Order: sequence, then C-alpha cells, then structure tokens
Amino acid sequence: MSTAATSADAAPQSDASSGQPRPGQSGRGQSGRGRAGAMDPAKAPVGSGAISVVGLVLALLLTAAGVVAIRDAVVRSGLRAGQPWTEQTLRALDGLTAAGWMVPVGAALILLGLWLLLTALRPRRRTAISVTSSTGVFLRLRDVARLAERAAEQVDGVLAARARATRRAVTVRVCSTGSCDVTEGVRSAESKRLSALDQIPTVKVHLDKGAR
Repeated sequence: MSTAATSADAAPQSDASSGQPRPGQSGRGQSGRGRAGAMDPAKAPVGSGAISVVGLVLALLLTAAGVVAIRDAVVRSGLRAGQPWTEQTLRALDGLTAAGWMVPVGAALILLGLWLLLTALRPRRRTAISVTSSTGVFLRLRDVARLAERAAEQVDGVLAARARATRRAVTVRVCSTGSCDVTEGVRSAESKRLSALDQIPTVKVHLDKGAR
C-alpha cells in the first residue's frame, strides 16, 4: 500500500515538472504569456489642420447668435427698451422676391460649403518624420532642424548655422570662414546625422562667407 501511494503522489509531480498541461487543462495561461510581445507602433503626429480655423469661426458665430438671442429675450421681457433684432430682420426679409444679386450669392455659398466639406475630409499634415525603429519613434520637424544645425556647427570652418526642415528637405544656411570645402563637409555631416530617419530628406546648403 505504501508503494502505491508513493507512485500516485509522484505522478502529479512528473506532470508538473514536464511542463505539459494535464488532462482537462487548456494551457490558455501559457499561450497567453507566449503571445505577449512589443507594443504596436505609434501613429505619426499630425497637425490640427485648417478645420480648426473653421471650427473657431463657427464657434464665434454661434456665440454671437446666443448674445443676440439673450438680448432679444431681455427686450421682450420689458427689462430693456428697444426692438428685438430677430423680428426686425424677419420683417426686412418678409416679402423678398427674386433678384439678380441672389445668383452670385447662392453660387458663393455653394462654393463655401464645398470648401468646408473638402477641408473637413482633407488629411491633416504630418508634423514629424519617422525614425528607423520597430516601436514608432518620430522627430518633430523643428527637432530635425536642430539636429541639422548641431551637425553643421561641428564642421571645421563653420562659425554659425541655421536650419529649416520640412518632410522632404532640410535647408542649412551656414556662416563660414571662407573655406572652399565647407559645403561638402556640411552636406556629409548632415547625411550622417540624418541617416537614422526612414526617409532621409534632401539637404540644401547655403554658404555665407565671413564672420558675423
């Protein structure tokens, strides 16, 4: 009897040490841990777009309409003398007939509506450049310009540097001592410094001779 009990107790231990799921176990915990990996890459940062300006204008118009409505309510309640502006506007429009000026105004309103629709659907402009990485790392355009400035300042013969960056090009304006090989040195330094970007922008170097 002691031998049978010992063998029965050893069986669960052998199952646990082997790492194999026992009968009735799905092994869901192990597979769940195996699927855990790196986070999904981040999306590229984008600007607010022109629709934010449209939203601001509409918000101001709605605010003005609310002020007019409150003013007319105060006038109608007798707390202030005067005539409601909305009633005056409706009286002026009452009996309005077709006129020649309505055609260009209507066409302008249609064009305005189409522009608002296209502005709302237009993709927002990206404000950063992706870095070669599997986790989604991005550099803002002004940071790319700073990198370009620091790279140019480390070139022999460069006294000062200013850079402006877009997604397609980096323009570097340097003030140098007049050495003839400064331009190529700056361009080479920029290529090395910006090599970590997924899409290396075109480097344009403008040389200003003489100290300032």
